[in-house]
Order: sequence, then structure tokens, then C-alpha cells
Amino acid sequence: GCLAGSIRFPFNGHYFIQSNLSYEGFVACPKNVSLLSEMEEDTPTFSSPAEEIDYWKGQANYFKQEQEDVQAQFDEFVEDSKELEAELESQLQQAEKKISDMSKVKQSMELENEKLKDRLQATTNEFSFTVTSLQDEVSEYSSKITDLQKYIRELEHNNDNLERGNRAMMCSLEDFEKKLNEAIEKNALLENEMEDKAGLQEMVQRLKDESRDLHTELSTIRRKSFNKKHSEMEVRCSSPGPESAPTTPVKEGNTQNGGFVNGIPISSSAKISALNIVGDLLRKVSVSVS
Repeated sequence: GCLAGSIRFPFNGHYFIQSNLSYEGFVACPKNVSLLSEMEEDTPTFSSPAEEIDYWKGQANYFKQEQEDVQAQFDEFVEDSKELEAELESQLQQAEKKISDMSKVKQSMELENEKLKDRLQATTNEFSFTVTSLQDEVSEYSSKITDLQKYIRELEHNNDNLERGNRAMMCSLEDFEKKLNEAIEKNALLENEMEDKAGLQEMVQRLKDESRDLHTELSTIRRKSFNKKHSEMEVRCSSPGPESAPTTPVKEGNTQNGGFVNGIPISSSAKISALNIVGDLLRKVSVSVS
């Protein structure tokens, strides 16, 4: 910054200055003054002028060689800078082209974004309407579900009542079946009794017929016995007296058999006993029938 028109370039971590100014101009810079003062402090003491001249010649050759090396590095740096500038120029053109392309893409994307915004707004409006309608349907279904739950509770209550009624009916049905079975058994007994009754009626009718036959035969026997006794009485009355042979009276129970029942000869005492048995049977039959 002290030398006008000078060029500063880096080398090995230091900045070197290329300039055509004089030594006085170089020394006039404050920074260079401090550098020269440091160099003077490092300058050794000499025993003769020739030794000092040799020292400074060596320093001059050293700095000249350093200046040539730095100039070569500077020339190389300039060439590299030109190449870098050209490369950067090419990259800049490519970047500008890419920026132009990206601007076009950006414009198209903005247009597409606007379209998507419009579609999103329409979709949002449609979705809001759908959500509102669905919320209304949900409210309606919730009300229906509440009514159905109430109806289900009523059905469960009615079902419980029906189950209780069914259990009561089953108990009644069991009682009815029991009574029905008892009635069936009683009916079977009555049928058996009716069959026995029919048999008894047939027996009674047969006994009645036999009793009628016995009564008829007994009447005939009594009439014959009475006629026989009357004839004997008449004969006894008409006999000559005590010298006539005594006649042995004949008891009614020892009379000659005078009839047959079903082809079997029967005495009068047996007939009377049979009539008494028939009368008892008729009374028993009458009582059982009633």
C-alpha cells in the first residue's frame, strides 16, 4: 500500500512487491522503514571496508536471485490467473445460462404452482363441503344409533319378559303334560273299566237270562210241588183210617229234581242259592255302573 503502481503477490506465506521506484521512494514508506531498521539491526559489524563490500554483494546477489525466483513465480501466477480467469469466464457463462434456464423453469414452476394453488383451493372447498356433509351424516347416524340402542334395550327387556313368560309357560306345559299323562292313564284305566263294564254287562245280561229261566223253573217246580201236596192231602183224607200205611211227608228241600240248567240237573235248594247269588251280583253291578 506504500508504493503506487506496485503489484503485490503471495509467495510462501509472504507478500512481495514488484516496482520500478527508486530506493528513496522505497525508504519513504513507513512499513519499509521498519523493515530496513530490522535489517540494520541484524547487520553484523565489519573489520574492513572490503569485508563489508563482500557482505553486501552477497546480499545483493541473494536478493537478486530471490527477485528472479519471485518474478518467475509471478509470471507463472499471471499465466495461471489468465487460465483461471478464462475458466471462470466459461463457468460464469455456463452459470448465466443455467440461471436463465432456471429462471424459465422457475416461471413454469410458478405457473404450475398457481394452478396447483387453484386446484388446492377447489379441493379444499370440496373437501370442506364433503366434511360438512359427512359431519351431518355422522350426527344423523349418531342419532339413529342412539335410537337403535334404546330400541335394543327395549327389545332386551321384552326378550327378558318373553323368556320369563316362556319359562312360566314351560312350567305350565310340564304341569299340563303331567296332568295329560295322568288323564291318559286315567283314560286307559277307564277304558279298561269300560271293557270290564261291557264284560260285566254281558255277564249281567246272561245272569238275568239265567235268573229269569231259574224263576220260571222255580215257579214251575213250586206249582208242581203244590199240586203234588194237594193230591197227597186229598188221598190222605180219602183213606179208611189208621190202619192205612203212614205216608212220610216230603220236605220241599228233598223234592225230586224237577229241572235242568244248561243241560245240567239242579235241585230246588241249589236254584234258590243261585238266585240269591245272582241278586247279589246284580246289586254289585248296579252300584259299579252307577
